[in-house]
Amino acid sequence: MGADWKLSSVDVYAQSGAAQKQLLHEVNHTFKAGQITLLVGRNGAGKSTLLETMTGLHSIHKGSIMMGNESLWIKRGRKERLNPEVTMKLGLAMQNAQSQWFAASVLEELRYSLKPYQVSGEAAEARMERALNEAGLPPEMLTQDPWTLSGGQQRRLSLACLLACEPEWLLLDEPTAGLDAVGIQRLCAVLAAHRASGRGAVVATHDLDALLPLADAVAVVSGGTVRAAAPAAAMKHAAAAPQALRVLAELHAEAALPLLAQERSGGAPWPAPSEVAAALALALERRSAEHKLLEAEQLSVAVHKAIQAAGPNDSSRSKQMMLAEEEAANVSEMPKEAISQTSGLQSTRFDPRALILSYLVLAASIFMQQSGLGLLLAGLATVLLLIPFRAFIRPWIGILRAYAIMIMIFCVVGGIGLEPLSFDSEKAWPIVLRFGKLFLIMMLGMPLLNLMTPYRLQRAIEQTFGWLGKLGVPIHSFALIVTLIFRFIPLLTGEWERFAKLAHARGKADTPLRKVPLKNVHAVLIPYVRSILRLAEQMSDALEARGFGYKKGKPVYAFRLRFDRSDAWLLGIAGGCGLGLIIIRSLL
Repeated sequence: MGADWKLSSVDVYAQSGAAQKQLLHEVNHTFKAGQITLLVGRNGAGKSTLLETMTGLHSIHKGSIMMGNESLWIKRGRKERLNPEVTMKLGLAMQNAQSQWFAASVLEELRYSLKPYQVSGEAAEARMERALNEAGLPPEMLTQDPWTLSGGQQRRLSLACLLACEPEWLLLDEPTAGLDAVGIQRLCAVLAAHRASGRGAVVATHDLDALLPLADAVAVVSGGTVRAAAPAAAMKHAAAAPQALRVLAELHAEAALPLLAQERSGGAPWPAPSEVAAALALALERRSAEHKLLEAEQLSVAVHKAIQAAGPNDSSRSKQMMLAEEEAANVSEMPKEAISQTSGLQSTRFDPRALILSYLVLAASIFMQQSGLGLLLAGLATVLLLIPFRAFIRPWIGILRAYAIMIMIFCVVGGIGLEPLSFDSEKAWPIVLRFGKLFLIMMLGMPLLNLMTPYRLQRAIEQTFGWLGKLGVPIHSFALIVTLIFRFIPLLTGEWERFAKLAHARGKADTPLRKVPLKNVHAVLIPYVRSILRLAEQMSDALEARGFGYKKGKPVYAFRLRFDRSDAWLLGIAGGCGLGLIIIRSLL
């Protein structure tokens, strides 16, 4: 019998644009060893996040995750690392089976899964053969590319990769998706055998009819937290009733779901259309009220501070109060989308032409500095300008730190004299000046990808230089290429993060998340390039399907970019700072 999973007050956040988004909140739950627990809930409730958190693919901001007496996260020095004693006992099958593949064949995928367990030779061959047989895949499939398999076959291969490792815990995310009736029967047989051996499983699913007869417990995930759990063994309702209705009744008994009017009156347990509409209207009204309350609280704090600053004898105080009340009324009537756009941090806030022009002016003025005082003032101006966009700089802190360390190393190496051994600051200063200017220019450019979308950038190029098309210049093709480059950069980083995720989920790495272990870099480079080429091919097919590359008449645009007050302010501030730095350069 294995050990129980225990989650205590677990909070998980993820970076979402300029802010952090909470994924899990105060999760307190215990998953019993030797039992099959189903995770049920609406799409986006947090089932997949919960499974990935249990495997260490999300770092926890608060709380603890224990398997028996072993913690999932342990401290090594100043940083927390995954505990191999725990991760080697579990296996995760992700919701999207395609996101797990990177090797050239099924055989290599199975070998990669077995590598952390140091199983090789005849033992590995026996495990792989047994796993394929249990998953319902023929041995002839070992030479095939996983990407060429059907959706159901990929789902079975995902299960086979887990079975070959023989983990104590199976964590399965929508395992019946894409499976036929025979595949679902095999999955149920695998889960039953896994439980019979004293091991446990946690399964996130919407397919209650297929998996509920096997379940020992049901946990309801809602709003990023586990609200309630119901013992599936207690569901002894009419045998003829569909399984989904049995679990519905039990969840109602456990206060996991509210009773509907029909159920309270003894009628059918499914809602009438009118009740569904009423429930939706109530939910929308509650969400709108919560949003208005939050905005009113924020505005109230701002008004209170303004009144305190004005003083008790200010004659305009009553007028300020009236204006504040009027503004509060206006804010409460604004839709959420409009309020979010007033923050100045949205990708649609500024015209891409204003952003690029401001960046070029500031970069040129920084590059002109030739003195220590000029570089210092340029750095001060850069920091002040980036304060409103500091959230966009936070994900790049590691790169900035590494670049600063590289500058210091270059300065030390460049300033060292050997005969005699000494350090000459005059030799090191040019290095500081040149790399320091590049450092500031790089910092200014980091928020640009977040402040404009590729499509708006494409429209900016077409509106500004579209007249060149009359002269035979392929400006629309150039704009499309620029857009694709901007779209492909996130794909490159996202694909590398996928490989890092696989290194932790299947390779059992204990390095920091979103980083491929150094010892595995050489092994993933070729698969990474192959994956990028596959993404490029998919993008090419998508463009061809949408008609790009075919000669057509005058295009019709969905919108046109226009300069507004925000763009004028941005250009004015950038121009003022740039002019100031140029004047300082001429005076020094």
